[in-house]
Amino acid sequence: MKNNSWRNKITWLVGLLVLVSMNVHSDDHAGDGNSAIQVLRTGIPHDSLYDLEMDGSWGMAVGNFGLALHTANGGETWELLPPIKDANGEALKVALLAIAKDGDNIILTGQQGLVVTKEGEGEWEVQNSGLDARLLNVDSSEGLTMAIGEFGFIGRSSDGGKSWEQVTVDWGKFNDEGYEPHLYDVVIQSGGRVLIAGEFGLILRSTDGGKTFNAAARGEQSVFDIHLASDGTSNGYAVGQEGLILKTSDGGKSWKQLDKITNANLLGVWSGHDEVVITGIRELLRSSDGGSSFTSGKSDIQIGRTWYQGVASGSSQKSTGVSGVLAEESVYIVGHQGSIARITQ
Repeated sequence: MKNNSWRNKITWLVGLLVLVSMNVHSDDHAGDGNSAIQVLRTGIPHDSLYDLEMDGSWGMAVGNFGLALHTANGGETWELLPPIKDANGEALKVALLAIAKDGDNIILTGQQGLVVTKEGEGEWEVQNSGLDARLLNVDSSEGLTMAIGEFGFIGRSSDGGKSWEQVTVDWGKFNDEGYEPHLYDVVIQSGGRVLIAGEFGLILRSTDGGKTFNAAARGEQSVFDIHLASDGTSNGYAVGQEGLILKTSDGGKSWKQLDKITNANLLGVWSGHDEVVITGIRELLRSSDGGSSFTSGKSDIQIGRTWYQGVASGSSQKSTGVSGVLAEESVYIVGHQGSIARITQ
C-alpha cells in the first residue's frame, strides 16, 4: 500500500518538527514587504523545534536534545529555559516532541515514553510513566490527558500525566490488514470528545473521553495535524501528506477534502475567524476566506528552503498612547534550526 512506504519515513518526519511565528495582521516590524514571515529567533544548525503551545501572553516551544524556550509577552521575545533534569539531576538529552497546557498544568512528551509535568510555579517532574513508545503528541483539557504515538499507541491519564493506562484499539476495524498506524496528533474538546489523526488518512473520534473510537475520516494520505477554531464556530482543518487539506464544519464529526493546491507535505495548521495558516516542508499556505482559496509563501527563501511544523497564536499587549492597552493576536510557527517566526501581512 501507498502508506507502507510512508511509514518507513517516520524517523525522517519526526526530525522535521518545527516551530515558527506568524502574524495574521500587519506588523510595523515585519521588515521586507516580500517576506512571508519575520524570523524572531534562530539557533544553531542542528537545533529543531517540534511543537508550540500558546495561551494568551504565555508560550512555550520544545525540540531536540531537551531544547525548550518560553515567552511571557505573546511571542514578541523568547528565552531559553534552564535544562529540565531527571531524578538523578541529569539534564534531559532526548527530544521533547509535544506540549499541552491545561490551566496551570503543563505536560511535555517525547522520545522513549518521556512524560514531564509541571504544576503552577512548581518544578518540572520527569514521570515514571511506564510507557516505552515514542510519544508524538499530547493534549490535556478538563482533567483529561491523552498522548499518542508510533504504532497505534494511545495513552490516557486522569491525573495530569502522572499515571497512564493504554487504550486498546481493534485496528482491524480501520484497515483490512490490521496495521497499527502511527498517530500524529490528538485534540481534546469539551465534554470529553477526542480527535486523533494518523496514517491511512485516519481521523478517529471519541465521545466517551478517549475510551473508544470510531473513524470520522479515512483515506490514502497520512494526516499530521488538526486544529479546531477557537472562535466559537464548529470549523476546523486537518493537514497531511502530499498537500492533503481537510475541513470540518461540525466540530470534527465529518470532514471534506479541499482542492489540492500543493504536493508538499503539510505538517501544521491553525485557524480562527476565517484565517487559516498551514506550515510544511518548503511550503507555507494562508487563507483569509475560510479555506476557499490559499496563497503560498514558498517564494520566500525563508520558506522555500526550510520546513516549519508547530503553529499557534499568542496575544501581546501594546500601548495605544491614548486609550491604554490594545491586545494584538499573532500567529507563530517553529521548526528548522530552532527557528521561531511570526507571519507577516
